[in-house]
Amino acid sequence: MRSVTVEVNSIDEARDYVEATYGPIFQKKLKSRGVTKKQSIWDNSNVLLNGRNIRHLDKPVLKDGDNLDLLSRVAGG
Repeated sequence: MRSVTVEVNSIDEARDYVEATYGPIFQKKLKSRGVTKKQSIWDNSNVLLNGRNIRHLDKPVLKDGDNLDLLSRVAGG
């Protein structure tokens, strides 16, 4: 697990940071596994704001000291 601290003012800025910083690495890993379609690391992750999935929040807003976690989606049984 990796942890980084960045200063962003919005969820959109956080997404832009993640895509710019880690997107190329994510694409390279996908390509090595035979996936040729470009995909978003953000859209392929569960994004948690202070432990709550942002997809279940109405208009999530970042405040000073908030934690944003990206968890890879996994499937299996």
